[in-house]
Amino acid sequence: MRKLLTGAVNNASQHIDKILLWKNTFQKHTNGDVILVSLNTTIKDEEALERNGIRYVKETTDGSETINNARIFHMGNFIKSIENDYDVVMYTDVFDVAFLKDPFENLDLYNYSIFIAGEGVTHGEEPWNADVMKKCYPNTKGRYNLKEVFCSGVMAGKPRELSNWVQDIWLTLLKSQKGHDIADQAAMNINVYNQGYPSLKKLFIYDKWCIHLATGGPTQFFEQWGFKQAIERKYKTVPKWNEFAIVHQFNRIPDIHKEIKKLNE
Repeated sequence: MRKLLTGAVNNASQHIDKILLWKNTFQKHTNGDVILVSLNTTIKDEEALERNGIRYVKETTDGSETINNARIFHMGNFIKSIENDYDVVMYTDVFDVAFLKDPFENLDLYNYSIFIAGEGVTHGEEPWNADVMKKCYPNTKGRYNLKEVFCSGVMAGKPRELSNWVQDIWLTLLKSQKGHDIADQAAMNINVYNQGYPSLKKLFIYDKWCIHLATGGPTQFFEQWGFKQAIERKYKTVPKWNEFAIVHQFNRIPDIHKEIKKLNE
């Protein structure tokens, strides 16, 4: 099976250690390729990427959207451009994602074409996501308060279906009100719940595929904002980060960040 990991960043030269951690932990567990989409690439970025053996393609944003939002457009196009070269693609955030196992190993690619991971809490239980949804899509009027939050920072699938999925997120993002500079996750969750994607597989904490530690780990908000209690009500237990194939947002918890960094030593 031809596998690819990709993600989009700017200022690559300032974050080489993070990019190498992302790349190296992936290739430790799978024989796939890694290609970075480098946005607004400088000469320093090129030198740093080439010096460290990181494959990349260059794209330029037009400034109409924040980098966080603009990457969706470029990633949709990039995944489409390689759809005949790979059987399965993983698109993730780069600076705060590490791999502890082969992330493709247990994906049901026979029955599904797109895979996303829940955060363990609903929009109504998570103030940040609820605020973004309210500001960017005020007409939703709390419609997703009882719906689990799915994170736009980690997704995988067959290239054609995944590129269509990412491009649809971009189209939904373009309809947002400019109330917040990060709208991609709210846009994705609207698409998750519009019932238009029969090949979409929602993975949850008990699937042990991806843990999003902003809500699923012991940050300063874990108990203060009720995430721990919400996860315990739903899953009867608090997840252990090192049981997952993918660890996201590890840099928000100093002890876990220290452990993850050792993986690249």
